[in-house]
Amino acid sequence: MKKSYPFLLGIACIIFLVVLAGCMTMSFGEKGTVRGRVEGNNGPLQGVRVESGNQVVFTNEAGEFLLEDISSGAQYIFFSCEGYSGTMVQVTVVKGNEVLISPDGIIILSLSSESNDYEYLVSLYQLGFYERSFLEAEEYQKRYFGSHLIPNVSFIKGASSYYLGNYQIAISILNDMVKSYPDNEFADDGQYLLARCHGQGLNQWWDAINEYKNLIQNYPQSEFIGVAYYEMGDCYYILESYSNASIAYDQARSFGGEVEKKSTYGLAHCFYKLELFYKAASLFAEYVQKYPNDEFADDAQYFEGASWYRRDDYQLALEAFDKSIVQYPNGTWYNGIFIAPASMFNKGLCLEKVGRYSEAYQLYLDIIRKYPGAKWADGTSLIDSTKYRIELLKNTVL
Repeated sequence: MKKSYPFLLGIACIIFLVVLAGCMTMSFGEKGTVRGRVEGNNGPLQGVRVESGNQVVFTNEAGEFLLEDISSGAQYIFFSCEGYSGTMVQVTVVKGNEVLISPDGIIILSLSSESNDYEYLVSLYQLGFYERSFLEAEEYQKRYFGSHLIPNVSFIKGASSYYLGNYQIAISILNDMVKSYPDNEFADDGQYLLARCHGQGLNQWWDAINEYKNLIQNYPQSEFIGVAYYEMGDCYYILESYSNASIAYDQARSFGGEVEKKSTYGLAHCFYKLELFYKAASLFAEYVQKYPNDEFADDAQYFEGASWYRRDDYQLALEAFDKSIVQYPNGTWYNGIFIAPASMFNKGLCLEKVGRYSEAYQLYLDIIRKYPGAKWADGTSLIDSTKYRIELLKNTVL
């Protein structure tokens, strides 16, 4: 038997080499090459930095470059040269092939200027190249100190920091920008991102609330007012200040659209937490009616039933839980746990409350049969709860 081991190892090695070779070929085949020439006002430019991803080359005396090993598909190629404004070009790289940077293979750089450099900076930011836009903003501030565009550049720098997750840096930059240029066209944008830095970024919910209030007070015409009310409601909700959250959500609802939808859902949960169960049930029902296919519609349908149940309106609760089971059989909580077993269990409780014990008993048996591993939203066993109800009914009323 031992004599077979070298043979098996040999076969394994051959298979490994074949697979490795295949992988290397596949990897190589996924790459492509970009060729072109870069010119300025007076002809070809030497020493232009050309880059994409980790690949960097410089143009030769004729302004030509060959950028190899570029991932296939749509890619941005970046160009930079002292005395010229940066530029970027999107090109479709074909695996295993060489493509030109443009139809004629030529890229022309513009001389560096206040307007040209700002245009490039804005393009970087709008396309989401935040590391580059942050660095370009820093260079712009040094190069054009005193420019009328500095407030805009400061915003781009702070916003880039925010999107890069550097919240403390963003707060410092944006706070200075808003205070120094309160009438700038991007001041309200900066104020909004300040609030998000404190809230979603650093979990400093009270600080976030104060920044949202500053936005609402100082920029009442801002396009961010509706979402500011909604996100301020979220902050209050996280802090378990449900009354204040309900006020913020209610104000946000008047702005319509996505903000209205999210705020309606948040407000319904506030009413539930405040034990205003009639209002909660009514609003959850409204949510399901308006947004039946929304990702939270299944949750809302369940909580409509829970709200009626907490109000002791067992018939309405029974009907709501039944809708949950029928309309959202595959609905899940945020963690992927099925909602239907919980709806069935609570429907069983409703049936017990109205004296329909045999139906409740059969429903509990159905839960065990259909969902043998059922759990509550918090991960605890729903089956244990179900077995307890079955035994209780058997020992008391059946």
